[in-house]
Amino acid sequence: MLNDNARGYGLVTIVLHWVCALVVVFLFALGLYMTSLSYYDDWYHKGPSLHVSVGLILLALMVLRLLWRIFSRTPDPLPEHSLLIRLGASAVKIILYALIFTVMASGYLITTAEGSAPSIFGLLSFPVLIELGPDKVDLAGWVHLVFAWAIIVFASLHALAAMSHHFLIRDRTLIRILKPVKK
Repeated sequence: MLNDNARGYGLVTIVLHWVCALVVVFLFALGLYMTSLSYYDDWYHKGPSLHVSVGLILLALMVLRLLWRIFSRTPDPLPEHSLLIRLGASAVKIILYALIFTVMASGYLITTAEGSAPSIFGLLSFPVLIELGPDKVDLAGWVHLVFAWAIIVFASLHALAAMSHHFLIRDRTLIRILKPVKK
């Protein structure tokens, strides 16, 4: 029940999938909220450290998720899925991983631009490996914003595809990521 097998996903994959999805949505909403604040708002100063801390937790979860995917068995595709559907699903997953890691890398570059180390709630600090100049920080900020929106667009398409499989095509695609498979 914990591990993936030929028939579907196990509990570890399912929990990592949904926790990462919720954290990504939370970070996007918080980031969007922070951009609407003025200098004199309390959250203008509090929000960034929460955003960075949760972003670093997401980094750990995504690395764990990637390692789990590499060393775990991938469920067999559903027999009713064509090669095109399988390739499309794989492409969207790869794009989402790439976008998420790019947003995290650009967030790291923004955070360390002035030499301050990113930390998880002040408990665990990460080293400052790169300090960008003012001209490059703006580029990192642009990448962070545009790719964050791209994550939301691709994740929405991913969710819409899963729902169409469930409600229109009526196959087990969505059920496989909701309910752990038994041995």
